[in-house]
Amino acid sequence: MIQLAEIFQDGMVLQRRKKVSVWGTSSLAQQIQVRWNDEVLLETEIGEGEFKISLPEMEAAFQGELHLSGSCGDHVVLKNVDIGEVWIAGGQSNMEFTLQCDKDGEQVIEGAADEHFRYYEVGRYSFEGEAEEGLKDASHWDRWLPFQKEYAPWFSAVSVYFAMKLRIELKIPVAVIGCNWGGTPAVSWIAEEELSGDSELRGLAEEYNRTVQSLDMEKYLVQDLKKRKHASSPEVTSKVDLLMKEECLKAPGFFTKLIGKWYAKFQGAGPHDEKRPGGLFQTMVSRIAGYDCRGVIWYQGEADADHPFLYKKLFEGVIRSWRKAWEKELPFLFVQLAPFEAWQGCSGENFPVLRQQQQEAEDEIKDCWMASIMDVGSRFDIHPKEKQPVGERLALLALGKIYGQDKLCEAPRISAIEKQEGIIRVEFKDAGDGLMLKGELDGLFTVTSEERVIGCGVEIEENCVYLRSPELTEDKKVVVEFAYMPYCQMTLYGSTGLPARPSAPVEIL
Repeated sequence: MIQLAEIFQDGMVLQRRKKVSVWGTSSLAQQIQVRWNDEVLLETEIGEGEFKISLPEMEAAFQGELHLSGSCGDHVVLKNVDIGEVWIAGGQSNMEFTLQCDKDGEQVIEGAADEHFRYYEVGRYSFEGEAEEGLKDASHWDRWLPFQKEYAPWFSAVSVYFAMKLRIELKIPVAVIGCNWGGTPAVSWIAEEELSGDSELRGLAEEYNRTVQSLDMEKYLVQDLKKRKHASSPEVTSKVDLLMKEECLKAPGFFTKLIGKWYAKFQGAGPHDEKRPGGLFQTMVSRIAGYDCRGVIWYQGEADADHPFLYKKLFEGVIRSWRKAWEKELPFLFVQLAPFEAWQGCSGENFPVLRQQQQEAEDEIKDCWMASIMDVGSRFDIHPKEKQPVGERLALLALGKIYGQDKLCEAPRISAIEKQEGIIRVEFKDAGDGLMLKGELDGLFTVTSEERVIGCGVEIEENCVYLRSPELTEDKKVVVEFAYMPYCQMTLYGSTGLPARPSAPVEIL
């Protein structure tokens, strides 16, 4: 008997123009033939036990059938299969954030009727055997679902807007595989071997291990099961469902309580904790690793704000882990953290540093590009409710960087700063036909000298901003910052409508 891996189902989407891997198990060694409709794609032999085959590259197609026929009489048919563009959507709550909670979600859900945008949500299980307990509502997990009204409310909002944009531009099937979990740090998405290979990352794993070794495991398992049963009880789930549907747009930071400051102390840590180092790479990523795709879209970092200077290394660990798991140099398109100040014990105080770490990651990691959303943050909500710009800017990056369209897809960023008598010239690249304002620039630029802020007049000319003040003398050392703060409302844009990126303090003479 041939049994394919769980992700190979009716309604799935296969990646076009790539050799597609298909794997599973066979009870017998046998010859196998693979057909796409009536076309023979492959004839090969598979052994008893686990097998993996590679299908030839195929062009985009709609609603075909994939047949696997074995010489021992096995016949597997997968129906309603599309061939198109497949992306993985990884990260934490702002990627998990469902369409029903989005600012424009109700309208988008009402119009959801696209059979060729499909979504697959990897089940959020934090340890082996959790799925078999049946405590979690898995009705929308581990299934290929079309973008229709009955399913759309549970789709990742960022993924929806990303896929809708690609569907319009490419006019072929598009699929997103959601592999994310709210409140999780980067370390939980990194493979164990990557953690052990770096002294700083290894230190995080060792701290967790010390905590676990001190546990009374019997007591921990009893308490953990009690906690999970309570979380899945009808009383609790109905309240959560009500809040999501009725209050999400009114109650800033609804999910923020899930984040907390667990990381430094590993509060509640244990072998069932989704935040444990390497945990979700083992229980979620490994289940889809190797399913051929075009790349990864990523929105994560809020849970790592307690140690912002480590984020670039953590993100590098994620990327290396996933690329090794797929055995491909997967492109990563990711989102720079949105403006945020504070809510219920969570603070954006370290967000400026973490955003700079994200910028350095883009600059140093191959095939890694960042989308700016400095204009759609929420001061007192770590989960901005407007996800359309997020998804569409990721799609714009994909169209320009991956699909080769002639589009200016990167947000403006400072490329040079020069000081002369009475003036500082700040030049931006990726501004298109020039910079433009949507509002006032007040407060976005900060110029300090000897720990005192210098008030400057501001002018914009083409791709430059000029800061003017009689205090800007040639002999005075100054420090220039741009939007380097937890929260701001970005008003400076390039001609393409993308908001300018923040810039860390720069000292100039």
